Amino acid sequence: RGISGGDRDYLVQAVFVYLGIAVVQGVFTLGRVYLLNVLAEQVGNDMRAELFSHLQRLSFSFYDRSQTGQLMTRATEDINNVRGMLMMALRTLLLMAGTFVAVAVILLRLDWLLAVVALVVYPPLVWYSFRFGTGIRPMFARVQQQFGVMTSALQENVAGGRVVRAFAQEANENQRFQQELVELFDRNLVAASRWSRSYAGMLFGSGIGIAAVVWLGGHRVLAGEMTIGTLVAFNRYLTLLAEPIRWLGFVVNRIARAIASGERIFGTLDTKPTIADRPGATALGRATGEVRFDGVQFKFPGARFPALDDVSFVARPGETVALVGATGSGKSAVVGLIPRFYDVAAGTISVDGHDVRDLTLASLRRNVGIVMQETFLFSESIRDNIAFGRPEATDAEVEAAARAASAHPFISALPAGYATTLGERGVTLSGGQKQRLAIARALLLDAPILILDDATSSVDSRTEADIQTALQTLMADRTTFIVAQRLDTVRSADQILVLRDGRIVQRGTHAALLTEDGFYRELYDLQRRERSGANGTDGAVPDGADLSLARPGDLDGTSPDEVSNGRAARDGTRPDKVYARSGEH
Repeated sequence: RGISGGDRDYLVQAVFVYLGIAVVQGVFTLGRVYLLNVLAEQVGNDMRAELFSHLQRLSFSFYDRSQTGQLMTRATEDINNVRGMLMMALRTLLLMAGTFVAVAVILLRLDWLLAVVALVVYPPLVWYSFRFGTGIRPMFARVQQQFGVMTSALQENVAGGRVVRAFAQEANENQRFQQELVELFDRNLVAASRWSRSYAGMLFGSGIGIAAVVWLGGHRVLAGEMTIGTLVAFNRYLTLLAEPIRWLGFVVNRIARAIASGERIFGTLDTKPTIADRPGATALGRATGEVRFDGVQFKFPGARFPALDDVSFVARPGETVALVGATGSGKSAVVGLIPRFYDVAAGTISVDGHDVRDLTLASLRRNVGIVMQETFLFSESIRDNIAFGRPEATDAEVEAAARAASAHPFISALPAGYATTLGERGVTLSGGQKQRLAIARALLLDAPILILDDATSSVDSRTEADIQTALQTLMADRTTFIVAQRLDTVRSADQILVLRDGRIVQRGTHAALLTEDGFYRELYDLQRRERSGANGTDGAVPDGADLSLARPGDLDGTSPDEVSNGRAARDGTRPDKVYARSGEH
């Protein structure tokens, strides 16, 4: 009417109708895109927050068997896949569904017979698409797994960059990383090949429907049962109907990838912490500091031999307990069980008469200050690192802790002092400086139980003497556990526990143990001989003497085999079992 009939008013009305439709379509499209983007971002942020929170609750045993790169991939790439599915796939799926329904209604109104012929091929195509999605999902899971391996290799290389360069291994590390990239490429190629075959099959299926319509519609036009205009219009709408089906392949592809990533994410979220508060756990106030081990047995996850076997002792409030022994003897296992990083397999550990398993983790760990053997510092200011356990601490308290740990002099020498921002993991500091900051951090916590896990291993003898002097005052009202390699650091301990193969083989004071013919005396004599060999004199224990390498065979000139066989004859163990345990944590 508007053009052929010369009706200008009708033409104007038609133009405004189209403009109105365009405005409405634009508004709905804007709303749909905005809401779906908000949904995707919110879901992504919520998943990251939940994953991070859950990782904070998981036990040490989980991290013992997990790769950092795999966890990083779950928090980044896997969540991005889920987020991308919500942003693109869900939006496209809604658009496809709306288009398909609208076009199908129009086709049925134009010619119901041709519509049935055209639509009959689409249910099999939809079934084929979702079957393809089920089949390709494991392939995407393998892709994400390899992506995690690649991320782990990258993370390790960046973290160990100084070691790589120190040993001139840049070429070898680059080759190793390239191998991981090739494996990732190959896995992606397998998934892409599977998807391309499926997509080609879907295009062929939709083409069959169009060909059937042309054949049947052409015969009906020739028979005068349909006009050529109706057939052309029908084919035009049928082309619009085929487009959503083609897009279905892309959507299913994204959904399959997102499901594979989601399974990895929820696999982590579904992991239950092995160390958690028991129902009705008691909140421990400030402890007096009594720690009791009673028949404790413990084995690290995945280890063949127990780290501790029938260990019993009592640390009275304010006492200093030193743990001495070769590497793998169980020293770190003892101090790791006190704050309940792991649970015992048998026996009990109690603080102030309370089984640690009956206490809330937060209250228990607030009563335990720890300086770990491997110092970790955050990429924050020195002040924030010292106050990590007590963010509310005043600047004066932070400085007092730093002075006690002999850290104040080097901190004051820095241009920004306590406001100096450290590099990642404190890379800008020396080993001794990092260790002193870790000691200050534990001292500021002011916990009644203090654990020094070889805390002075990275400081020189002068600094160690300064720290020991300060610690004598600070440990007066604390129960302190010292894991030491150098015997001169444990001379003043109230009791010394000598461990070997997870058992306490000797206990007593330094003076008492020197009167016994045992492992402690052998270690002491070894260190004296090492010092004598270094400066030609006899006297105190040499700085840096490492007990982790000491074996009885090194002390009396006998061979390791002779020592091993002799010990086996005494305690009934296999000769090969004595030193095998040294490799277990």
